[in-house]
Amino acid sequence: MAKGYWLVTTTVTNPAFIEYVEGFGTWIKSVGGSVIAKDLESKTVEGNGGKLAVIIEFPSKQIAIEAYNSKDYQELSKLRWSNSKDTNITIMDGTVTH
Repeated sequence: MAKGYWLVTTTVTNPAFIEYVEGFGTWIKSVGGSVIAKDLESKTVEGNGGKLAVIIEFPSKQIAIEAYNSKDYQELSKLRWSNSKDTNITIMDGTVTH
């Protein structure tokens, strides 16, 4: 089964964003995910994206979708929304099909 990924970019607007990061660290482990890359000074070369870029790996795309839609994450995401802007989250399958 192919892994699933969240590709996330955002711009942190408030130091209280750390509350989201701390909660996210605990939550992500509980759903079988892990952060595999993080850059606090990423450079978006096309489109709109923030300085913070994160890639999160899950056992499958379906688990990545379920994690995003979970009540726990939706509650946690309120901290992200109130302390960041320009957030983009893409959920994708890790299979290369071409």
